[in-house]
Amino acid sequence: MKPTMFKGVQALRGLAALSVMLFHFRWNLNIVNTGLGDRWFSWGATGVDLFFLISGFVITLSAQKSTPGLRGALDFLKHRARRILPAYYIILLITFFLSGAMSIFHYPDKVLNLISALTFQPVYSNNGPFYVDDSGMYGIRWTLNYEVYFYLIVGLLLILPFRGLTRWLYFSVTLIVVPLILVNSFTFSAVGYQTGIPQLNLITNPMISLFIAGMFLGKAYPVISALNSKVMSLLLLASLAIMGTLFCHGEFINHGIMSSGWLYLIVLTCAIGAEKTIGKYIPHFLIRLGDISFSLYLIHTLMNTGIGKRFHGAGVEDGTARFVLSCVLSLLLAWLSWRFIEKPFLLKGKKEAAVKPLQEL
Repeated sequence: MKPTMFKGVQALRGLAALSVMLFHFRWNLNIVNTGLGDRWFSWGATGVDLFFLISGFVITLSAQKSTPGLRGALDFLKHRARRILPAYYIILLITFFLSGAMSIFHYPDKVLNLISALTFQPVYSNNGPFYVDDSGMYGIRWTLNYEVYFYLIVGLLLILPFRGLTRWLYFSVTLIVVPLILVNSFTFSAVGYQTGIPQLNLITNPMISLFIAGMFLGKAYPVISALNSKVMSLLLLASLAIMGTLFCHGEFINHGIMSSGWLYLIVLTCAIGAEKTIGKYIPHFLIRLGDISFSLYLIHTLMNTGIGKRFHGAGVEDGTARFVLSCVLSLLLAWLSWRFIEKPFLLKGKKEAAVKPLQEL
């Protein structure tokens, strides 16, 4: 029987969001001591790769429990929409007002960026794996273009028979066959391919191989969970130590399955296998960090833009003070978002799911 929560995975999810946050705030430490923030947190952006691996793992387990056919597909997509859209659009609206609001419409590039954010669509074909203005308003959401695409495909393929097989076939075609046909090449580089079409660049980008690796873990879960959890716990500690050492030396700190991805894949595999042993020892604050990870991911960049612009007026100078304040405010606002936006919508979905079987009796 699968556990209702993988505490080790939940903790890793929280740490992934924390690492991305520290990466984006590192510039404050560079002011204090040239290159200090880069030395400590230049690896932080790779938390995205861990997010993608975890998504592939969790979504595979969720899809396996879904009812076959159209109804199962709709329920799956409805649950995923409830999971991400309310918090996403509310925080996007706040970002819009804090980042210039109506003045945005005087700049065509900012309008394009806003439309892209509203529709989860890539708009540029020459800056993979982002395909949006990742330095502009809400640039962090480039990863959600991949997430939403992945959810849609997995959900829609639930309609078809042999849904597991069709899923593997679809991603094999888009990640291998299509690039070979269009550009006569194949790569694992996150830069991807230059097809000239942003949407096509995104669906063929090797970043999606991280989801696929997570899917393999989901399919292999019965085997992984049967391994000796104490041995897997030791391997988890060893893999974390090796990964930390490599990151400290600037190795494998880029996006992609052949860079940070394979390291995170080993860590995630060990964490899943070690769940029976480590689950009872993981501190509650790490579980809560995992709970708020999505909101933390969405909110934290406001400390560099919308909210951050007000820091100087409050007497907070760039540097250590702003770094600490940005971290504290990001965590606090992420908790508020989870408590009053994410959690209510998730609880509503669970209540609806519980009522449906009763209505069918």
